[in-house]
Amino acid sequence: MGLQLRSRFHLSASEWRFAAISFATKVALFWLSELVICELDHDRVICDVVGKGFIPCLFTFAVMDLLVIPLIRRLHNG
Repeated sequence: MGLQLRSRFHLSASEWRFAAISFATKVALFWLSELVICELDHDRVICDVVGKGFIPCLFTFAVMDLLVIPLIRRLHNG
């Protein structure tokens, strides 16, 4: 049971590459929205999300990219 669970969450090299690119893109978009969009127009909806903080968003990005998305892709590809 434990070995199956561990192998389910073990990422291949291509999955690590996808996760790293996806994570870096999300972080870059987060900073772009914070530094550019919210500085110009504070009334935008994205500014409320960005204003809640970087660490919660970083944690969410990591969980999605390292755990959830690879599992969904594996289930979808069969």
